[in-house]
Amino acid sequence: MRLQLGGICWCCLMLFQAVIGLAQEGDAKAAPKLPGNSAVWINSPPISTEMLAGKAAVLYFFEETCPRCVEAWPRVLMQAAKFEGEPVLFIAVNSGSPRPQLEAYLRKYNVKWPVICDSDRSFENQFDFTVSLENTKQLRLLMPDGKFKSGDSENIEGSAVDALRDAKWKIEPKDIPPVLQPAWLAIEFGNYPGAAQMLKKNLNGKGEIKEAATRLNQFVLDDLTGQIDAAKKSLDDGKKWAAFKRYSAIPLKFKGFAVPAEVNSTLKELAADEAIKVEQAAMRQFDAAVQAASRSPSARKGAIKQLEKLIKDHPDTEAATEAQKLIEQAGM
Repeated sequence: MRLQLGGICWCCLMLFQAVIGLAQEGDAKAAPKLPGNSAVWINSPPISTEMLAGKAAVLYFFEETCPRCVEAWPRVLMQAAKFEGEPVLFIAVNSGSPRPQLEAYLRKYNVKWPVICDSDRSFENQFDFTVSLENTKQLRLLMPDGKFKSGDSENIEGSAVDALRDAKWKIEPKDIPPVLQPAWLAIEFGNYPGAAQMLKKNLNGKGEIKEAATRLNQFVLDDLTGQIDAAKKSLDDGKKWAAFKRYSAIPLKFKGFAVPAEVNSTLKELAADEAIKVEQAAMRQFDAAVQAASRSPSARKGAIKQLEKLIKDHPDTEAATEAQKLIEQAGM
């Protein structure tokens, strides 16, 4: 399967959501974050700022009821296609329409980029503009250092060049044999399960193929060690919920690779903790509300009530904190 997403040709690429919900850290106004909930993404699983570390992204905010925006799509898509193979991703963000309506729009105009369905404008509200029929499109660049800056919506090509200035791959692709290119690309974006089988097959190869497979495999194993160390530190610091999320992510992120038995045993112990059970239950409520909000304006009102109930029932949970942020960002 070959899927073209903006400037990057993603071969068999399936990103995944490593942690549950929309949990973000820090002040959303000061440092916007890509949403982490799968309910708001179309054409792609959730893509995090962390996954794009060292690379660039061009975020195209558009007014879906604007005829001029419709006319602009062929030109916009053509400009983005020039960056295939470069470490830059193009992401579209709509301005308020519910998910079913937006999905039909994307099919009609052949938009296959990753798309953030911003039905309640909570993502847009993190920035310094409002997309409308008077302000039909905006461009923001996610730079390799994880910070956003303004781009020129009338010059997407030039803006992408600007975003790419300091962007680079984690592993230089020119040293990877063609047979391992899909595995390399999957690893670049943290989709380790998508690379596991191909690496196993080629670790027993010969010459440059075996050498490249070994290098890619070691990159994954080094990351695995780092993830386990970070989870242990959270646990040692008494941050059980943070530790639980980190340990939960490891078996998913490294599926197909040998994960130490200690990960599953520690995860089992944490899952039995009553405080963790409360956090999980609250996060499930949060996810359900977010998914409901993306369906229609009327469903959005019900979702707000769900979020308010969550805050009341589980005030000390991370989900409650995120629910309050979402309500504030949406101006509700």
